[in-house]
Amino acid sequence: MNTECENRPWLTVLLRVWTQFSPEACCAALEGAGAGGQNLAVLCHESERERAMVAGREAVRSGILRAFRCYSPQAGGHLLEEANRAAQQARTPYLLFLSSAVLLAPGSLPPLQHRLDEEPGLAGVNPLFLYDQKAFSSSAISSSGVSSFGEHCPPVCDQPGQGARIAHMGSVADHLGQLHYLYEGLPLGHALAGKRRRFQVGHAGALLLRREDFLAAGGFNVALDSLAHMDLCLKLAAPTPNKPLRAFSSEPSSLAVLTDGLDGWKSCGLWNSLLQRERLRADLLRPDHAALARADGLEYGCSNWLHGHAWPTAGTMGEFAPDEKGDGLAAWLRWRHDPQPRTLLPLLESMPPRLRAFAVQLCHELPSSLPSTLAWYLFAAETLRDCGKKDGLPLLAASATYWLAHAGDFQHHDLQPGLKSLLDEGLYSSGLDNCPASFDAWMELAEKERSENTSKVAEDFDHLEVGGAWPSIAVVMPVYNPRPEHLRGALDSVLAQEYPYWQLCVADDASTNNEIPEILGRYAAQDGRIRLTLREQNGHISRASNTALELSEAPWTGFLDHDDLLPSHALREVAALVRQNPELVLVYSDEDKIDARGVRRTPILKADFDPWVCAVWHFSVYATERLRQVGGLRAGFEGSQDFDLSLRVAENMGPECVAHIPQILYHWRVHAQSASGSLGAKPYVLDATRRALDESARRRGLRATAVPTIRNNFFVLRHELDACSRCSVVLLAADATPVSARLWDDLERLSQLVCLEVLCQPLNAAAAEAFKKSPAPAALNARLLPPEKEKENWHAACNLAAQSASGQVLFFMDARILPLPGSLPEQLVALALEKGVGTVGGTLWRGGRLWHAGLMPDVTGLPFAVQRGAESELLASISWGQLLLTRRVLAVSEQAMAVQRTVFLEQGGYDLAMGPWAAADLGLRLASAGLHSLNCPWGQWHIPPESGPALEYTDCVGNVLERQRITPQTREFFLARWGGTVRGSGLRNAMLRAAPDQGWALMMKENF
Repeated sequence: MNTECENRPWLTVLLRVWTQFSPEACCAALEGAGAGGQNLAVLCHESERERAMVAGREAVRSGILRAFRCYSPQAGGHLLEEANRAAQQARTPYLLFLSSAVLLAPGSLPPLQHRLDEEPGLAGVNPLFLYDQKAFSSSAISSSGVSSFGEHCPPVCDQPGQGARIAHMGSVADHLGQLHYLYEGLPLGHALAGKRRRFQVGHAGALLLRREDFLAAGGFNVALDSLAHMDLCLKLAAPTPNKPLRAFSSEPSSLAVLTDGLDGWKSCGLWNSLLQRERLRADLLRPDHAALARADGLEYGCSNWLHGHAWPTAGTMGEFAPDEKGDGLAAWLRWRHDPQPRTLLPLLESMPPRLRAFAVQLCHELPSSLPSTLAWYLFAAETLRDCGKKDGLPLLAASATYWLAHAGDFQHHDLQPGLKSLLDEGLYSSGLDNCPASFDAWMELAEKERSENTSKVAEDFDHLEVGGAWPSIAVVMPVYNPRPEHLRGALDSVLAQEYPYWQLCVADDASTNNEIPEILGRYAAQDGRIRLTLREQNGHISRASNTALELSEAPWTGFLDHDDLLPSHALREVAALVRQNPELVLVYSDEDKIDARGVRRTPILKADFDPWVCAVWHFSVYATERLRQVGGLRAGFEGSQDFDLSLRVAENMGPECVAHIPQILYHWRVHAQSASGSLGAKPYVLDATRRALDESARRRGLRATAVPTIRNNFFVLRHELDACSRCSVVLLAADATPVSARLWDDLERLSQLVCLEVLCQPLNAAAAEAFKKSPAPAALNARLLPPEKEKENWHAACNLAAQSASGQVLFFMDARILPLPGSLPEQLVALALEKGVGTVGGTLWRGGRLWHAGLMPDVTGLPFAVQRGAESELLASISWGQLLLTRRVLAVSEQAMAVQRTVFLEQGGYDLAMGPWAAADLGLRLASAGLHSLNCPWGQWHIPPESGPALEYTDCVGNVLERQRITPQTREFFLARWGGTVRGSGLRNAMLRAAPDQGWALMMKENF
């Protein structure tokens, strides 16, 4: 194409604006780069629109650009949707996807266009990205007080000076599928920097594409969000009937400055973290790192932390070796080339506080940034050794072989000390949901010690007589066509039990793989404690389990799937508990998942038994007599047969009959066919779960129906409400904010379901005036109560209003809350009338984030608002998805709380001496009387931002509770009354504590 002869643009620049990177500097660099007279489409959120419009219009006015348009998504939209729309509307043959974090060097665009014109086998071309060296200089940090790792933007991009280093010349994959930047930090003047190479993917910062190719590939897949660019590259490079496999390349004569110094961490870290957690397939990228290194004459090996390594020797690099001493860029490159704790901590120390906080957040969000467990390194070493031998990489094979021979040394001298140093620096202080890598650290540093501290492993089971006889435990295993290696693993895990008094009762459910019964037969012949029966006809998991149960002669029976694993101390822990507690009927433990690499992840750490949730799952062990009384597992509930069983066993059973062991005693194997790997592999699970919960509700006499939470695979009961029920809604107001029409409408709807009275309780004269200015609809017949005379006190006002109310149920509401779509306040009323229930609270939101879903106990003896600050879309997964269920809590919010009037008055209402702890105190007093507080997902309200600042561990309701701020005296008063109860509460798993981010964090080594 001869663009010189044409008087129309050849290029549309699609500039994506990131909040922390200036679009002005990026636009100013376009003319010098060769974009003069071309078109610009700016992609930005509404908050950046005005700034982008100014920059774009100025570029057109000054003649730099021919045309400009700004694209911003509407509420709920995505910038990538706007990118697709802009590409559709462009009328140029080329598209340049550009980030505002990139400054193009003078003359950088023509070489990119020339490469695409001359090489049809290229899908896209990048410039060579250089580090902004000012971002890493200590002088820049000290002079401005902030770092330029993304916060400093030079106004223009000059030609690079002496010592320029390459941030990105191409992305490569190692033999584990992990993504790396090739020769990151290589000096621009090095001979290898001028070589043209081909890569599988391009960099999103500045990528030149043919528009027709982009449209033919379908553009960005918006659903993939941060992975949409990688997906686009893989689609563009994929072979088609008319085109062979294509590639991406960087053009050495085209340069750009990458002002986001942490780009490599974010881009590679996201891919590698998803890969490490098996959210991506390892074969999506071909391993090309070693091949490219060999083509450059370099040997390819691996570091002591098993990172693929190929770097020009110090002799060819001179003073630019990546291990040079210093701060800033040197610290960054040392970590990038050898990511481990000894290089990460100096990097963090070199950063100013604000940037360090962001880097720590990256460590939490991207688990590959932090060390894994020994199991992952063993898998990695075996893979690298085998690939080294297969691909003719002797250094790699030798390095991995040596590592495997010294794996124990690595664990004791590198891995565990490294994890401890990161722990000491607070990198594992966040909750499990925000820092999944903390589970890796916990397994290496704390799990073994905890197991040894909670059991006496040296006991002689044959001779110990204190406390009664040691019980025999049957392990029931239904088997049908598992992978042979998984079956052997499950059988071996039982044979390896430290506790000797067990029976393994196995029923093969007519497996079609003849190898399976052969394996089972050999194991049964090996150990007389293994009892085997071969079913002639396949009956599915429930019937097969019952067949195996018939073989049991033990008083206790647990269940093990044919591909899962028990840790060696599992039966020992169960035996020790049931031996000392003969009243028990059901015992259950915590669990986690184990993948094909033998790596454990995703722990499920449970609380004491909650009949509203009934989440026992694995490892569950039942009194065999009780199992037979309920008829064992029920056919027709396959996929949820264990949940159905736990419901039937636990119904009408006292709390003394169920016990939880706060240890991980079950490893649930993740693979394509397992329920742990994909619920879609067993589509009947959801229906079976719904029916099990429905039938349980009927047996318990509840007028309720199981309905899906929609946002995860759980179900929650929706209760029917007697129309004769009487409810008194108490609207409390602390300022002049009028009651919203939405709240009045919601109360009118409630009045059609129950006998409703509305009491308006102002705390002061201004609030009383506000009630008069926004009166209730006439149909509600609301009464305005006088303010409390002595002082403005929220809890005193609740006590006062309760005296005037006449309903069976008191429903305290902040008069400023706004009901959200789908909110059903009548469900709180229905639950408050149930037997054994104290207070019932709703779920409150503030500024689009979770504000209150119940108070939970911490090891400090104080309650905390669990998951406060969480985003709405995360509720389906955080805290094991249980925030979407009706569940027990320590206490509920005063701003939306239902309680029976007689119960509230008998307890004396709120204890004003407890100050802001009054709600927690009330919940604990009710629990002591056998009435438990519930948080209900059906009630959903939004709290306006003006409702006041947050109080520690409590709600804040305007200026009134602000004046009731926690003092050292009220804190000590609460701890003296309830500290021991809160610390020992079964609502908290003994392995957990409250994290600074209000999630659940693991108790690490020093906490025991």
